[in-house]
Amino acid sequence: MGLPQMIQSRVQFGSRGAILPLAAATFSALGFALFLTQTGAQAVQDVIGVGSSSLLQIVICVIAMAISIVGFNLVLGVERIASYVVLINLVALTIIAIRLLPISTMLGEGHFAPIAFLAQVGASAIYQLSIAPIVSDYTRYMPKRTSAAAISGTVFGGTMLSAVWLESLGAVLMIAYPKADVVASVYGLGNQFGFGLGAATMTIAAFACLITASIAMYSAAVALLSAAEAFHPIRSTAALRAITITVGGIAVIIASQLMSSNILNDFAAFLAILGYFLIPWTAVNLIDYYYVRRGRFSITDIMRQDGGIYGLYSKSGLISYLVGFVAMIPFFSNSLYTGPIALALDKADVSYFVGLLVSILCYLFMMRNHDFAAELAHVRRAALNTLDDDQ
Repeated sequence: MGLPQMIQSRVQFGSRGAILPLAAATFSALGFALFLTQTGAQAVQDVIGVGSSSLLQIVICVIAMAISIVGFNLVLGVERIASYVVLINLVALTIIAIRLLPISTMLGEGHFAPIAFLAQVGASAIYQLSIAPIVSDYTRYMPKRTSAAAISGTVFGGTMLSAVWLESLGAVLMIAYPKADVVASVYGLGNQFGFGLGAATMTIAAFACLITASIAMYSAAVALLSAAEAFHPIRSTAALRAITITVGGIAVIIASQLMSSNILNDFAAFLAILGYFLIPWTAVNLIDYYYVRRGRFSITDIMRQDGGIYGLYSKSGLISYLVGFVAMIPFFSNSLYTGPIALALDKADVSYFVGLLVSILCYLFMMRNHDFAAELAHVRRAALNTLDDDQ
């Protein structure tokens, strides 16, 4: 459709009702920018050995803001270069880990722990769901001839492979370097190999964090402006986008100065809380797109301030979201709150599964009497729609 995924959420939630997931998407993107800024600063500090972490965070954040303000073409060009450099570096680190670390011994120790496995699956699922809005903002710029299957396959394969690869490598390194944090353990592996690989890896990591933070800030600005536009017509200008990105960047800088230096624990808590708000939205959005409406939308109505045929508020989407969220609460497990069922499961967080299932079932129930024939007829008449010629 060429639209941000969060704007497309107006179909399920209404033009103003979509503010609920849009707010979650805004905080999601800014949260990723925050932790990428912190991680990048720590990587630089490990290389140079001196310097203020606070100052480095400010510098990285300001550069990321500048890249994001210049525009998507610059972001895309730099990201393309960064992706190849990071891939080569990860391949090298993986080979070195296999050669230098006693991985076979590590794998032979301990035993399978179902609760710990569930906890890891939950963390991975929440991470994947949390980056969905950012991935959507990136992939919507694909050429028109790009097929939906190609985009879906690439996004699924890329996010799955990178997550499994990085999480597996990270788990091995945390066992090999139990007293070091995740950044220091990667640095330690590179130094163990020699030839300046540790410093090179930290430099590449800082560069990758910088570029990805700029994408996150861009995504946050898109979500924030989309939410505001539902209440007041907005004429998108370069100045407005720059101001929005700058405000978001300043918020990231302030948060980075206030948060602790324990990046891993902070990020785990952030992902958990954020996932709780994004999971019901994901369930409603995807079941509507792939099963209920099957991607047959009126773009003309989506872009209307009053929501057109989708309305200002859609009770089906909003109720399904809230019911799914409430159903998750007993399963929450994080540093701030652990629900009674999560306690019974030894603090394993399976709320993502509950939220997805309950929100989907509730949405299907709420939409059971919807007049799809009348809606489809309206979509066909719309000046802009997602229908193929044979639909």
